[in-house]
Amino acid sequence: MEFAEKIKQYRAHNDWTQQEVATKLGVSRKTISSWENGRSYPDIFMLVQLSDLYHVSLDDLLREDHEMINNYKQEHASLAKQDRIFTISYLCNVVISLYFLWRALFGTGMIN
Repeated sequence: MEFAEKIKQYRAHNDWTQQEVATKLGVSRKTISSWENGRSYPDIFMLVQLSDLYHVSLDDLLREDHEMINNYKQEHASLAKQDRIFTISYLCNVVISLYFLWRALFGTGMIN
């Protein structure tokens, strides 16, 4: 069973409305609707909150929903790429800043 179906069943089992679940989790009703209809997925923090709210394991929530797992894998890969780009940009800025500091302090540089 997919994640969206599971959380909808857990909510119905507790006789809660989407608004009640949204209030308990501190999100909007539309967010709950999006999760239950498979239009979006909660972040890892919200997955833990859902697990606690419905008294089920994360494994139970996630197992068998391969689309959701692939979505998290893609998101992780994208974030890792962004981290690498940020690190490279940061290091380039440090090197350039050091070069200009050197020129300001000593009046000469490696490039004329």
